Amino acid sequence: MNFLDIRINELMTKTDAHLLRSTQPYGWQGLYRAMRSGRLRNVVRVIDIACVLFLVVSIWAAYRFFTATEVLSAVKFGMSAAVMLIVAGQLKLSLMPHIQAERIIRQMKRIEILLLAKNHEITEEE
Repeated sequence: MNFLDIRINELMTKTDAHLLRSTQPYGWQGLYRAMRSGRLRNVVRVIDIACVLFLVVSIWAAYRFFTATEVLSAVKFGMSAAVMLIVAGQLKLSLMPHIQAERIIRQMKRIEILLLAKNHEITEEE
C-alpha cells in the first residue's frame, strides 16, 4: 500500500467505507455478464456463437492435421486450424475495449457517489 492509499484509509468515514463496499467492482467476468445482458447483448451473442463455431472448426482441422498422411493435406489443415484459432481469439478480444471502458465508467460512478454523499452530509448539517 502506498502513501495515497494510507491517507485515503485515514480520511475515510464509516459511511464512505459502506458506500465503497456496496459498489464493489464486478471483476472481468461480472462486467462480461453485464455486457451480455445489456444493450450489446445481441452483438455479444453473435460473437460468442462465432467464437464457438471457429473453435469447433479449429479442433476439427487440428484433428485432421494430426491424422494426415500426406504433406499437402497436413499443411492445409494445419494452417486452417491455426487461422481459425487466431480468429476465435481475436473475436473474443474485440470485446475488451468495451469492457475496459465500462470498468473505468464504473470507477468514476463510485467516485461520484462518494462526492454526492459528502455534499449530502454537508447540506444536512446546515
